[in-house]
Amino acid sequence: MKKILLIGELNENTKSVNEYLSETYQVQLCTKEQDDIQAMVKIIHPELIILYQLGLSETESAILKWLSEKYDTFPILAITTTEEWKLHKNSLQGEQHDKIFQPLSKDSLLQKCRQMLLTGNSQNTKKNSRGMKKILVVDDSPLILRNIKGLLERKYDIFLATSGRQALDTIIKEDPDLILLDYEMPEMSGKEVFEEMQADEDMKDIPVIFLTSISDKKVIYSILQLKPVGYILKPPDTEKLLETIQEVFRK
Repeated sequence: MKKILLIGELNENTKSVNEYLSETYQVQLCTKEQDDIQAMVKIIHPELIILYQLGLSETESAILKWLSEKYDTFPILAITTTEEWKLHKNSLQGEQHDKIFQPLSKDSLLQKCRQMLLTGNSQNTKKNSRGMKKILVVDDSPLILRNIKGLLERKYDIFLATSGRQALDTIIKEDPDLILLDYEMPEMSGKEVFEEMQADEDMKDIPVIFLTSISDKKVIYSILQLKPVGYILKPPDTEKLLETIQEVFRK
């Protein structure tokens, strides 16, 4: 679960924002005190910092400037008003800073967080040390995951997920170049994962190859209707799998 540091006054409004976020992320509340912020960053290593209600005082301006300079590699999201933003916008410039104005809805806040986490990860981790393409393999069978990882790990950087929800979290964190997605999974099927990806601006262009153990024509037709970049029957044939992946990357 992604970690968020939520900085703000400990009041009812901040608690409401915390409740919105805690359904999806691991959230730690923190005061606007400089020492508290520094301690929390060291303890939880957040992947996103959220500033709630910037305030208009000189003290808060100084803290904001300090935060932006000291933690300039962290994505920082400001929940603010137009008035507050006019005062502080010069301290929150650059690709890793963004804002969302009040009043805000739960959906808009979660969408903005997902966008910033994905953008931050794509800037910092898109290229791994070996320069390999990233492939996320999603299947509820540990045996299938182990076999595919063994086939691909010499040529590609491989990430594994055993459920649909874990897959979506991994996509946000790792920003893969390709996803091998099991079509039949309990709780959240591959089709549901794919549909959620298509509804998200930051995920919809990631190519998906479906994995299925069912060769029935009706099932294959249902898969093709979703318009993935391909599908492969399980257990996958090594040559077929490598050729399909190479073709996707050529395109």
